[in-house]
Amino acid sequence: MCLWGYKSDAFKCWSLFEYLGAIMVNASSEACGGDDAFSTPEWINEDFFKRILEKCENESVEIHRLRLSSGTASTDNYASILYRAKINYSLCSQATQEKLRSFVMKTEPFVEGLKKDKMNEVPLFETEVRMYTKVLPKIEAKLREFSDRTVLAPKLITYSLEAPRYIVFEDLGIEGYLPINNRPCSLEEIKLALKKLAKIHAISFQMAQTDNHELATFDKTFINTIDIANFPVLRDGIKLMKEVISDQPDLRKYLPHFERAELFLIPKVLDLLNAPKNGKRSGIQVLNHGDFHVKNLMVKYVDNKLKELILLDYQVSMFGSPAIDLHYAFTMMYSPSMRMENMDELLYYYTKNFQDTLHSVQYKGHIPTITELRAEMRDYRHWGLYLVSTLLCFNYAFMEGIGMNEIVESEDARRALLTNSKILDELRILLPRFLYLGCFEE
Repeated sequence: MCLWGYKSDAFKCWSLFEYLGAIMVNASSEACGGDDAFSTPEWINEDFFKRILEKCENESVEIHRLRLSSGTASTDNYASILYRAKINYSLCSQATQEKLRSFVMKTEPFVEGLKKDKMNEVPLFETEVRMYTKVLPKIEAKLREFSDRTVLAPKLITYSLEAPRYIVFEDLGIEGYLPINNRPCSLEEIKLALKKLAKIHAISFQMAQTDNHELATFDKTFINTIDIANFPVLRDGIKLMKEVISDQPDLRKYLPHFERAELFLIPKVLDLLNAPKNGKRSGIQVLNHGDFHVKNLMVKYVDNKLKELILLDYQVSMFGSPAIDLHYAFTMMYSPSMRMENMDELLYYYTKNFQDTLHSVQYKGHIPTITELRAEMRDYRHWGLYLVSTLLCFNYAFMEGIGMNEIVESEDARRALLTNSKILDELRILLPRFLYLGCFEE
């Protein structure tokens, strides 16, 4: 039996819930790429980067040239504002030798308004800094102890959790990494992303067996922190799905099922996301990336061969069932063909790497089986239905190169995407599977 209950036949840099943050804030028609994106606040200047460089170099530097540019494309929006800073400078001890350094900088929205206010409701910067300073180093240290050199994230340079909050990373672009833009991931890319995710999940699973206090404090995402009722794009997925299938004679039979699910789906999803802190733990508990999304990957190719892949944006990492990330990947990372043809293969690949990682670090406890992972997916099936109903149209929007402002702010744009023949054809396969798996039953 495959992941979704049927037999298999044979893009840029985001986080799941930083992405949802973009949805939230852009619902106010305050475009992230507008007022903020290239109004640079006065404090982001040569003196700011001089202090960073002197800390990195351990001596005084002289900046010769600072070039600031947007860290995101015009078709993307972020809960944070991203800049790229390229700096030509020299050390005072080697004044004639010019050096080049490039950073990517993430700041909180700084223009007064709804966007800035809403971003303060969710601890995005606090969560990411804790991941980079407390958790990811422990996971990498455990892997290094057993000669595993896997790199899980970009290098953190510096940060501030005092207003104005910011995080500065080493620029992966200098090392040849590129975002995945307006195309589906290849199967090879997906597998490398799942392999890294499996390592994070596995080591955090081991950590949770001895002391899950710190991990369990990662319990806030957009969906379980903000009031969904105030954000139509997060609230109205089922409503839009009902409208779309009502116009399709062969899909109309699923209307009663969506009507029933509409009564309980969001409360059920919140219950699942809040399960660890409410004492309703599932059998497998890991630290989820939280926004395991195609736009949160960067890839490096050498001679047209995939050499490396890096995961980005740990702003909404969350302790809970691994099904949180795995269902999210199904909707927001996999291509339509992968959802149809490769689900058994990908779940097995993830599980094998999860198990292999625990074996490699000599974990002595019970190692979850593929059967247990499938049970987690089944138990979190309502999360999967919510994501497909709410976010599947965004997956297609990415591949079509449709700007986020349009799809976020316009219900008509989302409706138009859902009526696209490609999505309708996929729904003709997915909806019966959801029915057979009990997704429409409370």
